[in-house]
Order: sequence, then C-alpha cells, then structure tokens
Amino acid sequence: MTKTEICNLALSLLSANTATDIDTDTTPQAEAVRRWFAPARDECLVSHPWNFATKRARLTLTWTALSGVALADNGSGEIRVTHTSHGLTTGQRIHMQDVEGVTAANGTWYVTRIDADTYDLDASVFAGTHTSGTGEWIVAPLHGWDYKHTLPTDNLRVVRVNGYEGNEEDSAPYAIEESVLLSDDTIIDLQYVYQHTTVANWTQDFINAFAALLASYVAAEITESVGRGETLRKQFEAIVAPQKRRNDARTGKGRTLQPTFNSQLVAARRSSITNW
Repeated sequence: MTKTEICNLALSLLSANTATDIDTDTTPQAEAVRRWFAPARDECLVSHPWNFATKRARLTLTWTALSGVALADNGSGEIRVTHTSHGLTTGQRIHMQDVEGVTAANGTWYVTRIDADTYDLDASVFAGTHTSGTGEWIVAPLHGWDYKHTLPTDNLRVVRVNGYEGNEEDSAPYAIEESVLLSDDTIIDLQYVYQHTTVANWTQDFINAFAALLASYVAAEITESVGRGETLRKQFEAIVAPQKRRNDARTGKGRTLQPTFNSQLVAARRSSITNW
C-alpha cells in the first residue's frame, strides 16, 4: 500500500473525506493526518518487535590511545596523566587498559581535572615508568555499569542484547539512559526495532494497527468527538494484543539451545542410563 492509501484507511475509520495525494492535499483532514503521521508511526513501531521492522547491529567501543601521553607521580603518590586537550572534568569515570610500565594505571578510575592537559587518577598509586605509546582509555558510566554504547541513529526500541535466540526472552543485563546503552560487555550484539519509513514494506497487521492509531489521534480534530478517538485507541491496542503478537512472531524461529555437558538435564539423563 502507498502512504496515501494507508492514510485514507485511517480517514475511512472516521468516515472522513479521503485524499488524492496525502502529501499535497490542502484539506483539513489531510493536514491533520500529515501532522500526526510520523508520531503515530513511531509509536506503533515500538508497540511490538515487528519482524519486518527489526534488525541487528554490533556495537563496539571507541578507545582513545595514550599516544603522546605521559604518566607520572603527581607529587602525592597518585598517577597524573598528561594528555593534551583530554576533555575530561572532575568526577568523571574512565577505564584504562593495556598500559605498560605503570601497570597500576590499568583499571577503572574517577578523575580529578588539573587543567586542560592534565588529570589525576583518584586513589591510584604510582609505580614504575610508563612505556611510551602503550595504553588506551574510554569514558565510563559514573557508576553501576562498566561501559556505555552509542545506539544506532534509527533505533526506536531495543529487543535483545547479547541474547540466545533459542530463548526468546533471553538478554544480557543492560539499561538505556540518555540515549546510550549501558552494559558490562565491551561488544554488544544488538537486536532492535528501527524507524522503518518505507511504507511499501509494511505488513498488513502493522498497517491495520497504524491506521487505527493514526485515526485515534486526529479523531477529535476531524469529527469533534473525543469518544471516537478513545474507541479507535482501544481498537489499536486490540490489534497489538498478545494473540496478534504471536502471529507475527511465528514468521521466525530461534535456534534450539543444546544443554551444556554438565547441565542438570544431561546429568539426569546420564544417571538414568547408568541405572539401566
């Protein structure tokens, strides 16, 4: 279906005049639908992990190399890092790894900014001589999680993080804050619902749900009936109810996970064989 046909489906739910071209028509109905099209689309997409709008990405961290950086005693026994235009502020938390010579620098630290080019690793203990060019660092979440990952720009809803496909609900622990993904993993295999804007690829179940939701947004403006909008909202919620979600999920199947050699299941089977 085209964008105009989908919008006309929403308008027909309101017994309103349909449009010839939803992007150019100047009728109040067309203008209302255009105004709410994108917000309703994104809300409908995040309402369920629709298979047609779900994809995958691998997120990795970008570390800053300690090239041209010096690690020395700050005069009080802590490690001072001299790094031109480091960009850090007091109280930030960083990870540092692969430092040679001053191996005590490897770890997680809160920092104290001295100036634009130097900072101290709080509560660190300096020892050794830094091997020039070794080591790298990255800004970490302030507390609770080890790493923060930048989400894809088209992400609307995270479905699974480092999960096993045989367990449909399985996912590694994570949190979403300030549009970044917080995790204890350095590499993220991400499954997510994206902002799918190509209407020609939308499934009919999604189109039906979207039309009802879009109509619910513009109902009061077009029909001057708040109750009609509430009814259409309930119609939308019924379409994305568990039964419809199961229908969509059946278009794919996760891999079956084999039990590990020392699992309780394997142990129980071995025991039964031994008792024969």
